[in-house]
Amino acid sequence: MVQSHLLQVLALLTMDAPPTLDARELRDRKAQVLRATRLWNDDVRACTRRARYTAGEIDGRRLPAYADEAGVDPGRGTETLAEVVLVVDTWRWAGVPFRLRSGKAMSATRKEAVITFKQPARVPDGLTGYECPDRLRIGFGPDRLAIDVNINGPGDPFVIDPVTLDVAFGPGALPPYGEVLRGVLDDDPTLSVRGDTAEQCWRIVEPVLSAWRNDAVPLLEYPAGGSGPDGSLLAAALPFPAPRAGRRAGA
Repeated sequence: MVQSHLLQVLALLTMDAPPTLDARELRDRKAQVLRATRLWNDDVRACTRRARYTAGEIDGRRLPAYADEAGVDPGRGTETLAEVVLVVDTWRWAGVPFRLRSGKAMSATRKEAVITFKQPARVPDGLTGYECPDRLRIGFGPDRLAIDVNINGPGDPFVIDPVTLDVAFGPGALPPYGEVLRGVLDDDPTLSVRGDTAEQCWRIVEPVLSAWRNDAVPLLEYPAGGSGPDGSLLAAALPFPAPRAGRRAGA
């Protein structure tokens, strides 16, 4: 999921706006940001996490531990949750953490990209309630767009209230993979993954896969129906990523 799906979402979110929606323009810009993407501080132990679910319950249904599922070899150490923090080394995004996360047997199905805005350096004295940052949330399947904002709503004007503006989009004429297949049949590569971008995605995840194969990162556990292993791989707690000497933005 990280290599084949989430990195494509990251590329779409971080690429510069193309002058047209021509396939070459769009895919060139995706390739540019993927070439500039790397692990946060190049430290696979600090910026990645893997885990496997144990027995638990989801919506009243009992699940065995993944290692006890039929056909699973527990000795292979296969993870069911992967989490990676990356940085895009361009002038626009340098220093901004991007956390990619995918897991099975979680408490709820959640497919979305969340953009967390930087909080103001200072909130005027006398205002209360500003506790959570503003967020833009882009949902996939069902497609939806929501923004969480802090406003001084009705009542006391000096109390900040969190409000969510939410809109759902109706289904398209085709499901997502149907759109991809239509492009293939129409000889339109806009939605297809170009070879060089696929190679860049593998370059990004290869150090992670190598470290995990060698057990350099411990395999954690979480119960089925939970939200993942205890704690959180918070990018804000990691040291600021060191710049690449002699590296041009997007090169």
